[in-house]
Amino acid sequence: MESEQINFLFNCASNLRLRNSLSSSHEFSLSDLCPKKLAAWGAEHPADLNYRVELARRIASTYDDADQIIIFDDIATTVPDCEYNDALFICGFNRALLPALWLSTGFRCGGRILVYSPPNSIEIENYLKLKKLIEENLHRSINIQILYEDLTGRLLNLVELFEKSSENYANLCEEFAQQFSKAFYPKYHVDMLQRHIETITQGTKQSFVFPFEMTKIHLEALLPYSDRLKLPDMPTNDKAKHNLFLRAKGFNCLPKLLAVSPNGSLIDNYEQYIDALKQCKLEHTENTLYNIEIFARTIIEAVDQIYQKYNTKSFVKLDATGVGGLSGMSPSLHPIIYDYKEDKKKRVDYLCKYIEIKLKGTKLPTTAVVEEFIEPQKRVDDVDATYGVCGFVLGGIFFPTSINLAETPDASYIGMWISSSPADIPDSPTEWQQMFQEYSCMVALEASEFHYHNGIYAGNLFLTKDGCHKIHDWNIRRGGRSTPESLIIFDMPIYETKFTLFLNEFGYHEQISRLNLFRIYNKICESLMHNYGIYVFSTEYSYFGKGYVKDDFFKFNLMIHPKWLVNIDNNGEKQNLPKSKHRNKVEEFIRETTKKCLQDMDELNI
Repeated sequence: MESEQINFLFNCASNLRLRNSLSSSHEFSLSDLCPKKLAAWGAEHPADLNYRVELARRIASTYDDADQIIIFDDIATTVPDCEYNDALFICGFNRALLPALWLSTGFRCGGRILVYSPPNSIEIENYLKLKKLIEENLHRSINIQILYEDLTGRLLNLVELFEKSSENYANLCEEFAQQFSKAFYPKYHVDMLQRHIETITQGTKQSFVFPFEMTKIHLEALLPYSDRLKLPDMPTNDKAKHNLFLRAKGFNCLPKLLAVSPNGSLIDNYEQYIDALKQCKLEHTENTLYNIEIFARTIIEAVDQIYQKYNTKSFVKLDATGVGGLSGMSPSLHPIIYDYKEDKKKRVDYLCKYIEIKLKGTKLPTTAVVEEFIEPQKRVDDVDATYGVCGFVLGGIFFPTSINLAETPDASYIGMWISSSPADIPDSPTEWQQMFQEYSCMVALEASEFHYHNGIYAGNLFLTKDGCHKIHDWNIRRGGRSTPESLIIFDMPIYETKFTLFLNEFGYHEQISRLNLFRIYNKICESLMHNYGIYVFSTEYSYFGKGYVKDDFFKFNLMIHPKWLVNIDNNGEKQNLPKSKHRNKVEEFIRETTKKCLQDMDELNI
């Protein structure tokens, strides 16, 4: 495969030119369509560049004709205090770059991306090449600044710095790798915006601020700047609230669900849910052994009720609003709590001990959920039919942007397949249309009750064995999917996944300096792109491989075209691997590359 010298960016260029030449959006002006017709067109062409540009323009228009978008990934603001213990390496998380490519096209002054640390040289070089491809297809420039506050507090435009001197940019990265001493905390990006508000908003009247997820933190901190900063509506990701409200409205594409309050209440309808929130006092959510025992006992009771009432297994999520799978309890990993034949005290004791270990904050979640356990269909290549559906809400109307097939063993996300075309998954266009329609219906039902009219909207659903859709999770935040979702505007199917490699697996035990860890990480990224066409993003993880846990590590988020995931048979012919083998193949690439780069380091006596 190395001899083929895969040119990832060339593929992007040729695909975008072909897609742009064939796009049906050339037959009429998307700007002439009313909102509902544009949303319907987008449901058929969610990755079309012209559609994304028009959607971005309407986002700007919605927020008082905002001149620019200010985007940042402050994921730490969304992690509940009780789950923060599991959110290691969070300061390296940055998925804002690629989404900013298409979002910035709709704003007169483009986009400003705020970062805690600089992306490595490989990522920013590839990023700027993709930016150029879009500019060539749109026949205009896109003004994007990546703004970084250096160790002295100066605000630097990393795009400008890299374009002037890639060597100086590399030196800046190495300086951060050796000396990073800026305190990282959940409000870092918000405070950075406040510190440099005059510089960041210079030459503009209105700016649309697009954080990872809109929260009270943003609302309160940025209120003094409401004359020039516009914010999206604040969502709720409480799956109990969504499920029970939608069920009350007759929307039935949902699993059966019981909500659990830490005060010992079991909730099975929306009115009870609202009452329970009012009745739950602060003392009920204090993380004490007494409250944990009440919480655990009520959760076990809910598990048993789901079984007795519906004759089905269940799934526990300790925090109804938690990020991703951090608080989920897979039946395969925690069978005792789901075994109604087991002694109840043993089940409660097990859950109490687990909660004590898992939830380290001072507060317990305000709500847990116990829902029907769904066994999804198997799609082609023995992959569970677990989907992510994504879009943007403007004026209470859902504008689709993507559908992905998620890889979630034991209810933990590890990857996705995503494309501009249903055929690449493979799915039928009708299936996608139905999913988008269900989300459009949800948005319309929830808009008034949840006061959510403008902002991102996304969630997950199962396709069941009997062909039904069960929407089981809400992730109304930009999320990790937003990076591959942005790359599909180049009309390429993408497999996205992530890995953490500990260096002790390669025989190294804490003898590598921060600087050399950073340099090796860069070499790995360069080799993965050169040899396998792998696009590594969120490369800020390269700075944080030492000191967070006992052993040094490399953390990678990456994307690859599935056509390069092949085996060579006995006749020397390439055989496409099934999706169920994709992750193993990518891991093989990464481990081989990491091993080679570490060996090269030893030979050079670094």
